[in-house]
Amino acid sequence: MKLIAFCTSFLLICSFSVSGQQSMLPPDEEQQVNVIITELFDGYRVGDSTRVRSTFTINATFQSAYYNKEGESILSKPKSIDAFVSYIGVGLDKVHDEQLWNTSIKIDKNLASVWTNYAFYLDGEFSHCGSENFLLIKNDGHWKIFHLVDTRQKIGCEIPDSLQYR
Repeated sequence: MKLIAFCTSFLLICSFSVSGQQSMLPPDEEQQVNVIITELFDGYRVGDSTRVRSTFTINATFQSAYYNKEGESILSKPKSIDAFVSYIGVGLDKVHDEQLWNTSIKIDKNLASVWTNYAFYLDGEFSHCGSENFLLIKNDGHWKIFHLVDTRQKIGCEIPDSLQYR
């Protein structure tokens, strides 16, 4: 009987400990992660490479997942985010606008993952859609993107009416 009481008490203490660890996350932590994603696309929309670069770590990379003409699933080789930032830095001749929806943010201590659907428009004309997954790290109190992977398609996009380009 004492063993059962001890085990029950131990499990209760452990469950309170785990619950306490989950509640240690500041309530605005998701908001801070969302601010970085918003800043990335706000900077991209206005062609500000400095704003865009500020959302990434120094060695950030990106990849694309797609199907080739034979229907094989392909993951591109990791590329430095610097090429993307340079592309923006030389001046965009069209407005690059990415609309997001179905965004989900998961955080564990200093690691965050953001999964979202998107539709991309060039000067108001639909270009493509897909999903994106951002991985972020928190250093010195600031969240930064260290990896981005996306999918891309031109058909089969189920873009909410509220996000159709205006």
